[in-house]
Amino acid sequence: MTGTSWKSAVNKQLDPDIVTVQEVRDVFSDRRWTIMGALLGTCTAILLVHSLEANKTPSFQRELGLGILASTMPFQIVYCALHLFARENEEKLLKSDLQRIGNLSVVCQIIAYGSMIGILIMWYGISSFVGPLLVASSIVAFLTVRFVLYSSSVSSENETEYANSKSNDERGHHDHHYVDSIHRPW
Repeated sequence: MTGTSWKSAVNKQLDPDIVTVQEVRDVFSDRRWTIMGALLGTCTAILLVHSLEANKTPSFQRELGLGILASTMPFQIVYCALHLFARENEEKLLKSDLQRIGNLSVVCQIIAYGSMIGILIMWYGISSFVGPLLVASSIVAFLTVRFVLYSSSVSSENETEYANSKSNDERGHHDHHYVDSIHRPW
């Protein structure tokens, strides 16, 4: 056993309400950290560039986009702070504390993702062609990703069922688009 896993095992035996390292890493994954860091960096860069152009003729669209970016940045920072706190204290957190900061981090993520709306508003105003094309291509990209993710998850789950079925009737019985109502593509 390594030093970290040994301490975690001892803490778990002493207090069963303490979470495991894996439970903390399930809630605060590196992928979420990377996405939030990228959003924070993007918002910071956009605000910095636009603050250098402060004497440019203000438009409602630009001000609205910058306002949304500025209002979502504190939630991005709070998410990063929660992530760091949880990862640094992953061997000492109680289950109730992890649940509480996990719920708070979800709220921060949802609000932080609103910064993309501010970016979209600002980019929409670049020209009469760029804005609509950006929105249209974003919708197509989103639907494409959802379709590919959905089709790959359904095909891998149903391959075994399909291969093991004996007749067309049984194949028809196993032919369902949605494994459960939670994972629908749209």
